[in-house]
Amino acid sequence: MGILNDLRKRVADVNDGLQTGELVRNVVVKHPDDILELQKQQLFAGLASNGQDIRPYYSEDLKPSGYFYTVESAGRYAAWKKDSINYPYTANRNPDAPNLYINGRFHDELGVQFAGDSVGIVGTTGYAKGIIAKYGITTFGLMMANWMVIFTERGAYDELMNELKTRLYV
Repeated sequence: MGILNDLRKRVADVNDGLQTGELVRNVVVKHPDDILELQKQQLFAGLASNGQDIRPYYSEDLKPSGYFYTVESAGRYAAWKKDSINYPYTANRNPDAPNLYINGRFHDELGVQFAGDSVGIVGTTGYAKGIIAKYGITTFGLMMANWMVIFTERGAYDELMNELKTRLYV
């Protein structure tokens, strides 16, 4: 019975680690650079964490509380951004959706923060924090497709399987 009780305890330990998220967290915290890179690519494509366009659109970001005076000036800005900026990534995005990129400053001032069982994209400067506040914290974070990249292409799945094996068999 000793061997079976030991195996039952190990399976319970794996189950607890999966239920609490500890096992996944232990893997994800090893990938802050991947998370940040994919976040920048996602933002550059004008996509929020839910996979939808970042809002407000330029055409919606109007005074008195917004940035642009008219829909026409927002359109001119969107056209200028499309044609005049040397972007580090290529993306087919809605030109009215912000990508929060002009010279790279905001993208360079993003960081990854792990807290308990969550991971967040945070501003590392007052400038970046202000932009995050404007667009809302729920804009930031990886879409499920990018989490798949972390696990399938960046090695997190294999790391998770190794963690499971270690808990079960070592």
